[in-house]
Amino acid sequence: TAKRMKEKYNVGTDNDDILITTGGQQSISLFTQVMLNPGDVVVSEDPSFIGALNGFRSMNAKLMSVPMDDEGMRMDKLEELLQTTPNVKFIYVIPTFQNPTGRTMSLERRKQLLEMARKYDVLIVEDNPYFELRYEGEFVPTIKSMDTEGRVIYCGSYSKVLSPGMRLGYCIGA
Repeated sequence: TAKRMKEKYNVGTDNDDILITTGGQQSISLFTQVMLNPGDVVVSEDPSFIGALNGFRSMNAKLMSVPMDDEGMRMDKLEELLQTTPNVKFIYVIPTFQNPTGRTMSLERRKQLLEMARKYDVLIVEDNPYFELRYEGEFVPTIKSMDTEGRVIYCGSYSKVLSPGMRLGYCIGA
């Protein structure tokens, strides 16, 4: 998986580790259990995947959401939130075929998101289980593929592309 993701999509570096999980949801769950303390803030798109949001809630995290438009999460609203909200642990996004809206974050927004995470020193959890389901349109590079600092934790899944009942996921990060 690590070799395939690096060669095909430029995801991951020599410093990254890969963890094989029972579906993408387990990657998010394990990361959440390790990273969050009660009262920490998680920022997500509005709306977002209820399974991940419930996982964050189970750790007593404070959820803050940022509205979306046709290009994805609005960066002006994200910056306002990051400027005024202490203790943000990470930003959770589904940049390609977002659940539940189906939107795909533009390349420009992905770059802005990564720059904002650097500026405010927060991590990004890139949940990307649907990106290989593109049948038309142009491939948009992952946020992780642009990450040079180990700031992005990438969660993927083969459950959507191979077999939904198989429950095979992975997490790539430093």
